Amino acid sequence: MKNADHPEISVVVPVYGSDNALRELHQRIVATVEKITPSFELILVNDASPDNAWQVIRELSARDKRVRGLNLSRNFGQYPAITAGLQASRGEWVVVMDCDLQDQPEEIEQMYAKAKEGYFAVIGSRQTRHDSRLRSFVSQVFYATLSYLSGTYQDPTLANFGIYHRRVIEAILSLQDHMRYFSVMVRWVGFRTATIPVQHAKRKGGASGYSLRKLLSLATDIILAYTEKPLRLIIKFGVIVTAISGAYLFIIIVRTLIAGTEEPFGLLIGSLWFIFGLLSTMLGVMALYIGKIFDEAKKRPIYIVQEEV
Repeated sequence: MKNADHPEISVVVPVYGSDNALRELHQRIVATVEKITPSFELILVNDASPDNAWQVIRELSARDKRVRGLNLSRNFGQYPAITAGLQASRGEWVVVMDCDLQDQPEEIEQMYAKAKEGYFAVIGSRQTRHDSRLRSFVSQVFYATLSYLSGTYQDPTLANFGIYHRRVIEAILSLQDHMRYFSVMVRWVGFRTATIPVQHAKRKGGASGYSLRKLLSLATDIILAYTEKPLRLIIKFGVIVTAISGAYLFIIIVRTLIAGTEEPFGLLIGSLWFIFGLLSTMLGVMALYIGKIFDEAKKRPIYIVQEEV
């Protein structure tokens, strides 16, 4: 049996906007994990939730010493909050899940059993998602785009919910990337991984912290942080445009010399505007990469903990 300083299982939950689901979440996690082992901890990371989440976390921690709470100094985002929980975790196995009960705690038992078959990570595959049509569509487009740009298939049914061995967690924490996207990091570090089907429940309490704007921003950050393919596409596109433009200019010169025809002045102006727009797009993409390099070079902390209970 593990001791309190080195529990068998740590459950890490980033918290934002679901204060009325936390008590049920705690109850169901405890009921499930106690079937596996009495040695566990629950780490609730409050990512500056605008509701009473931190007060509820303090209450749960006072009642149950296995509950640890981290209160971040401001809203850093879901993935920095997950990182804070991972760095605070002490368990040999670490479960990562959302706070709104769409990830059902009862699935942890079968994940742990599967992991004991010799896997370092077991990730839940959501068979049925209870999201709006718009969110589902945006999610599908995002995963398809990320798969294309990264050159690696990104399964849209997989997210953060899973159980991970301490070696996987330490490998992820060793990565120095300022842009943290947990599921991509899990794939990058490797280790023997399995997926199992899980039920995806309806949200209990609050709305998603990811608006369409935030989803698009997250997608841009992930693509810029984890793949250089947009730069390669720009080079290919530039070569194609140059070849087409060169062939077109050659034809114009030949027609002018042989037939004596003159091209309209408007065609020249239109071509110039097209080239200007193309160059602006290329420079914009490169500027985004330079901006990300600047963010990484500053070496600012990924998160700041204001209070811990």
